Amino acid sequence: MKMYEGLIPPCGIYCGGCPRYGRANGCVGAELQCRKCKGIYECCIGKKHLNFCFECTSFPCYKFNQFSKRWEKYGQNLIENQRHIKEQGIDSFLRFYQRKI
Repeated sequence: MKMYEGLIPPCGIYCGGCPRYGRANGCVGAELQCRKCKGIYECCIGKKHLNFCFECTSFPCYKFNQFSKRWEKYGQNLIENQRHIKEQGIDSFLRFYQRKI
């Protein structure tokens, strides 16, 4: 994992834990829409005008669950990440992952 202090995408991924983050021609974090996260981003922000998936009445939906499974191999449980953001806020979420580095 790499240090990341930027925006948190609606899916609740800690971008510093993404294998594309910080690599040459890779991702710069949630400041720009990520190709891996595009479907979730469009659903949450583009269609429903929400900040995070947990704000949706359908959370966790099938699409989110399928997306979330792909991140388990990187040590991120996106449902738990959403819960953390909802209950303790973004700053606490960033501190949690930054302590893991």
